[in-house]
Amino acid sequence: PAIEHLREAQITAMERGEPRKIVLGDQLAPLAYPGLGLQALSALPHFLNAESGVDGRLTLGSSDGGLVVFARQIVQNRYRDGFSPILHQAGVRTRLYGPTPLAFSAGILPKLGASRGSLLTLFGHYGPESMLWAEAVQRKGGQVFAAGGGLSGQAVLFLTAEDLLIGESVFGTPQMLTIEAGRSTSLIAEDILRWVLILGVLIAIGLKLGGIL
Repeated sequence: PAIEHLREAQITAMERGEPRKIVLGDQLAPLAYPGLGLQALSALPHFLNAESGVDGRLTLGSSDGGLVVFARQIVQNRYRDGFSPILHQAGVRTRLYGPTPLAFSAGILPKLGASRGSLLTLFGHYGPESMLWAEAVQRKGGQVFAAGGGLSGQAVLFLTAEDLLIGESVFGTPQMLTIEAGRSTSLIAEDILRWVLILGVLIAIGLKLGGIL
């Protein structure tokens, strides 16, 4: 449901001409949560289409220079084949609001509070400062979607963000974004195998306690 809400919010924001901001996190390769930087970059292409380029209201932001460089490369390669740069003068903007998480917050908060009805999407690794971003957007009647973050970031957004993905669901976000309706066969198979493994462990524990094993 959170992914479906995100799709609907993206379409609504484009139709109304409202700004859309995607935060890619503050680290390309966080040691405590490896893979969150790649998760953000993997989800990015699903937001880059011809409408986003012409609309010019989509901004990608990060406090990590490496993430910004990779994001810019993804944006430029996306529009290289089959889409003329002349047709979209505004394009998708990439911003390094600050070189540290706190500096990033200081740079992005005025932007978030300047527009009404904006959409804020959070990917990658971020901390408790994300609560300030979410509140700034919600005070203006906007929406917040979050997938990722450290434990502190997930904790503060648990009661703040309308749609929040935590745990292993975070790493399935790029794949879920490719699904038009429902869940793919691979995701269903993954859930089935997970439950089979859990049941197998519980049965083995029961047999062990019963003295059978």
